[in-house]
Amino acid sequence: MMVMEFGWGKKFIVKSAEALKIIEILEKAEMYEEHWRKEEDGGTTYHVWPVGEELPTLKIVSDELYRMAKLAGKPEKK
Repeated sequence: MMVMEFGWGKKFIVKSAEALKIIEILEKAEMYEEHWRKEEDGGTTYHVWPVGEELPTLKIVSDELYRMAKLAGKPEKK
């Protein structure tokens, strides 16, 4: 299993083969962003650029750790 962490701090766990497929797809993708500006300043601008180093990070998780974490379930918010 692999943990995939995207830039916004959310982590997902998927099978290793699936994580590699996701990375392969994202390598072919481009980044997209909108920057809101007032109309008198020219209005919203739109930007597209290569992914570069913005791919998710990957971390291998052992089967034992995965099973233990799965048993623990979703953490309680305090």
